[in-house]
Amino acid sequence: MLAIVGALVLLTARNANATPDLGSDCAGCHNNATKNGMALTNFQTTINLGAGLLKVFQVRLGTTAAIQFNVTNAYGGNYGLTINNLGSGGFSNSTHHLVYTPDATWTSRSSGTYFTIGPTGTSPDLWTFNLLVKTNTPLDFYAVQTQMAGFDSGALLWSQQESFYVQVTAATAPAPLIVAPRRTGNSFSVQVATSSGFTYYLEYKNAFAAANWNPAAQTAGDGTVKTLVDTTATDVQRFYRVRVQ
Repeated sequence: MLAIVGALVLLTARNANATPDLGSDCAGCHNNATKNGMALTNFQTTINLGAGLLKVFQVRLGTTAAIQFNVTNAYGGNYGLTINNLGSGGFSNSTHHLVYTPDATWTSRSSGTYFTIGPTGTSPDLWTFNLLVKTNTPLDFYAVQTQMAGFDSGALLWSQQESFYVQVTAATAPAPLIVAPRRTGNSFSVQVATSSGFTYYLEYKNAFAAANWNPAAQTAGDGTVKTLVDTTATDVQRFYRVRVQ
């Protein structure tokens, strides 16, 4: 008999007042052992917002994030995935708009909130649901709680939990504000205020009329002021710019 493995995905806005719908509590029943059955992939960064160091999927307004689960156990059997608060009515309440598209190979059950996505012997071990952030979604970190549970080869109940964030960022980055330009020896540096979800590039060219800009340094934005340094500033003159994307 195939072991049935369930996974619960729950999204709540970190600052929202809505009460989340927890759906089913896999760990409440499968509490004999804690095992690792799944790993999150395709995330961009990690952050600690008071709940420990968690993985972050950064999604810009009007775009889609591929939330991926990599099956890491060898227990076999069918897997189930429950996704709550992500229906056509939006996320948690009418002012939040995060909607999902399940993999076309999943079998929908219970009005489209529960899916059978196994077995691992005949299905991909990397499963994806696409999370669309609509253009009017509030910029915020959205906390996600995942649960997976089932039976191991010895018929022992087991469960796993993992939390992560979906960070909704602006569709376009603010124009970079460059401050404190400084040259010391063969190094040139500037400071720039950054926004999370964007990358900042320091570029230069030796003549203003030159067609191409040359890369000098880059850094990922995280909402703080970053310093970009060109350690090869050996020419008589250089023109610099900071580009963000």
